Order: sequence, then C-alpha cells, then structure tokens
Amino acid sequence: MKNIGKLATGLLLMATANAAWAESIPSMMRTDTHATNNGWAVTPLFTVGQKIDNYSPPGVLDGLGAFIVNKNTVRILANHELQPKQGAPYKLDSGVVLSGARISYLDVDRSTLKVKKAGLAYDKIYDRNGELVTSADQVNESEQGLNRLCSARSVEAGQYQFDDNLFFSGEESDNGTEWVLDVDNRELWAFPAMGRGAWENITPVESGRDDTVVLLAGDDRQAAPLYLYIGKKNGVGDKSFLDRNGLKQGEFFCWKAKNGDKNPESFHGFDQQRSGHFIPLTVQDSSRTGHSGYDSNGYLDAKTLREEKGCFTFSRPEDLHENPAKPTQIVFASTGRGKLFPKDNWGAVYTVDLDFDELKKPKATVTILHDADALPQPDMGIRNPDNLTWGYDGYIYVQEDRSVYPKKLFGSVKGVEASIWRVDPASGSYVRIGEIDRNARYPKDTTDPKKSDIGNWESSGILDVTPLFDSKQGGTLLIGAVQAHSVKDGSIKKKQLEQSAQLFLMRKL
Repeated sequence: MKNIGKLATGLLLMATANAAWAESIPSMMRTDTHATNNGWAVTPLFTVGQKIDNYSPPGVLDGLGAFIVNKNTVRILANHELQPKQGAPYKLDSGVVLSGARISYLDVDRSTLKVKKAGLAYDKIYDRNGELVTSADQVNESEQGLNRLCSARSVEAGQYQFDDNLFFSGEESDNGTEWVLDVDNRELWAFPAMGRGAWENITPVESGRDDTVVLLAGDDRQAAPLYLYIGKKNGVGDKSFLDRNGLKQGEFFCWKAKNGDKNPESFHGFDQQRSGHFIPLTVQDSSRTGHSGYDSNGYLDAKTLREEKGCFTFSRPEDLHENPAKPTQIVFASTGRGKLFPKDNWGAVYTVDLDFDELKKPKATVTILHDADALPQPDMGIRNPDNLTWGYDGYIYVQEDRSVYPKKLFGSVKGVEASIWRVDPASGSYVRIGEIDRNARYPKDTTDPKKSDIGNWESSGILDVTPLFDSKQGGTLLIGAVQAHSVKDGSIKKKQLEQSAQLFLMRKL
C-alpha cells in the first residue's frame, strides 16, 4: 500500500465524476451560512447506519488514516471512540470476543469516490507483554475491549525511518495504551514503550538518522506536557514488528521552557514564543512494580508521569501533525481549560520547531499561532481547537471541539456551530470553511433532543488526502468525520451503533 508520503498530481475529481457528490443522505457538514467557503464543497462518504459489504461500522468516528491499495482503491482507516462495553461485539481470529473501541477500514473507489468494501482492520491483537490476545482481559488488563481510540496517524513504509505501513491509535482514557496497527498483516500491537497516558495522538518527525524514529505525543488531560519519544531500530537478527520499527524500546522526554514558564498563564497571546528543551523521563521502573503510581509491569501511571520533572503543562493537549514541507516542524493544538487556566479558556494553536543536532538533548521552540482568548471577542476566533492537519497546500486545517467554560459561551455571539478553519501559518490569517449542520438526519428514525445545544456535535479526524487521488484539475481534498453525539435512538440504539456519525469529503478546486 502507498500512503500520503509522496505528493501526487492532484485530485481525482474529474468533471465526469461530479455525480458522486450528489448524495441522497444529507451532509452533517456545510460550507455555507457562517462559513466562507471560497469554492469548497462537501459530500457524505459514509453515514453510520449504512451497511457496507455486510459490515455496519459503529459511531463515534474519530481519527483517520489513508493508504493507496492499488490503482483503483484508497483504503480509509477509521477509529471508533467507544468505551469497552459499547458497540456490537466482534470476534478475533483467536476466538476471543470483544466489544468497545475498534478500527474499521473502508475501501473507496478512486474514480467514483464511493465506498465499495468495509470491515474490521485487524484479525489479531498483541497485548502489552507482546502476547497474542486470547482472553478479553488482556487488552487493557481490566476491561472487555479497547477503550476510546481517539485521534490517529497513518505512516507509509519508508516514511520517517519506519519499515512497515503503520496506523497509530491511542486510548484516550486514564492509563491508556498507545496501539499501532501493522496494516498489511492486520495485527494490532500494544506500544508500551510510550508509557501510560490518555493518548490523543502522535505524529512522526524527521530524525535525520536511519536507525532512529522520533514521535511527538499529546496526553489529552488538563495540565499535561508535550511528550517526545526517540526509538532505536533493532538491526540484529530476526526483528519483530516493534523492533524493526523502533517501537520496542526508546527514550521518553517532556518539553520544558527555557525561561521557566510552567503553563499558559504566563505563556499566551498571538505570536508569543518560547525556546526550550526536552528533558528525559523514566516511564518504567521494574523495581517499583505494583507500588503506588506504577502498574503491574512497573510503568508509571499517567498521572504520575504527567507530574514528573516540572515540565511545561499545556491546558489540554490535543492533535499534532508535521509540516510535510519541513518535517521537523509540527502544528499542535491545546483545547483549553478555563477552570484551571483562565487565560486559556478557548485554547490555542501552536507551532513547534525541533532541533535534533544533539539527539540526547533535543530542543524545540514553541510559537503561538492562534489564541482566541487574546481576541476582543473570543467566540469569533478558532474556539477550542482539537483535531488538525498540515495540508500539502501549505495551510493548516483545524477542527473545533467545545470545551469552553461555561459551555453557553460557545456560539453565543452569532450562533455559529462547531467549525473547520483554514489557517495560513505564515501570516496567521484564518477563515472558516465548514460548519456542523445539525439538520441532517440518517437514519430517519433518529432525533436530536439537544439541537439547541450549540457545539454538542463536533467534527474530527481531518486529513489531507489529496496525494492519494490523481487529477488534472488539481486542488485540495480533505476527509473528516462528524460525531453527532446527541443522536442515539431508533435503529442506532437497536443495532448497537452507539451514536450517529458521518465520514465526509471536502474539496476545493
């Protein structure tokens, strides 16, 4: 499979394929009303309740990844952010039956933009001890399934020193595990070297060394650091999946501001910048196995890890994505936590410039690209940024997830629903290009009891998939998901799909 590592020549949206955008199912994302669409168009790709190839993907669609399977097919991988006892049960090759979070695949025809096949993305799971899961309690030691798989990242074999096609998927739960899918072999592996966390997402960056992989990570809890993982690839003997990709063992760090700032109360405002460095953390101490603050294998629990070393703590770390044109630079969102940090109630978007000249002493400069709290009217800026992607066109695309306090502030100025923004990282200018449309309903036997609750629905998983499609027209093609949190009744409940949700394509020619 070929992922998005190499820029192709544009979109596959030929004039003859325009009919693919005329869907009978209404779109949960719109590009009019409050959005300044500037030529953007949106269409549903899949809506929860539809059955594809005898498979019914459940709701709470979240992190997405994408690969080219062959000349006719793009495979979309999608997380479902379910709790362990939610969702219809499914069976692994080992015979064990699980419920809860999972990863689905949806194969999309490159010429018609129609989903033609779907299913579960893996047949086997390997636990934190590297053992095949044959009992449900192996998955996360206490539950009957994976817990709240959130944002995600797909990486093509050969990108950023990785040997295999990978899909990183973290549990956004207390003391969660980071998981990584061996895409081609349909195996889901625990990645314990990352330690314990409420893992929102990770992004790879360029290490500059053939035997070294580097990942940046966000722990989705209030007052959490920006983490860095540096892993060494094992080049000796018959390497396992984790070994050959540098994920078996590595060093772990958190970022510390050089001037001593500890949190957003002293680091806020447009264009503010702080230099700093990453300091090492010990995520496992086998001598402390079973002690307070440690798990049964000696890994620090997430709370203890977050409090180590006094590193800078962001309000609530969320998604990350590297600049495809400069892979030692990333964009990073923190959603905001006004009760704890009043000066960061509405969240912020940061850029992070990394320096690996001394691999044992990595450095980073963090710059605030957007800070809605610094605006005269925060509700008119990018509110509670959550998922994001750095596009191949040079722009950053940001999705909102209401977490402002009190909730009634969100949308209070003009009644604008959760939105998608395009940000110019050079100038800092930003424009709304999409907005949730809660008039959409599918299936028809569902209702939205909280329709007046602005921001209750959110979009997630945004990804620039332009390079996976080839067209003479050029332009930009994004994929994303809508989580219709309040729509849970009717056939959604009956079929154990949990919530309504939708995958959508968004294009600009």
